[in-house]
Amino acid sequence: MAKPSLIEKDRIDGEFMRRALMSLPFLLVFLVFTMSCNKQAATLVQVQQIRSGDYVVVLLNDTGAVKQHSNKFMLEIRNATSNDWANVSNVQIQANMRMPGMGPMFGNVSSTRQAGPGRYEFDADFSMAGQWSFLVTFDPNGRAQFNLNAQ
Repeated sequence: MAKPSLIEKDRIDGEFMRRALMSLPFLLVFLVFTMSCNKQAATLVQVQQIRSGDYVVVLLNDTGAVKQHSNKFMLEIRNATSNDWANVSNVQIQANMRMPGMGPMFGNVSSTRQAGPGRYEFDADFSMAGQWSFLVTFDPNGRAQFNLNAQ
């Protein structure tokens, strides 16, 4: 009886390898999905709170500070009496910086995205550090102005 050669003895089954390699992308997708689901929700910190008529408007982000350049914010609007989320619409935000002897500089503010009742996410980019004014308007007849210092 002839002894099998070293190559035949240690040969890996081609079908097994083909199946293992084909399942690798599915395994990677599964791992990425489970890792992204395990992320803890970011804790938001109040930047500023304003009372505006029947509403309390709160500006939040992940640090409680406003920085020059890119920022992600959450705006919460509640009924001042009941503290329930306010049913408002047409939430608009404008940012500007007053500059002595010149016209105002405008910040780049994205459209708001509703994240739930009375909660709105938006991004803002401030090209310069300094005092910025945020004007928040919403229906019915809501208006709040935040004065923020971007650092």
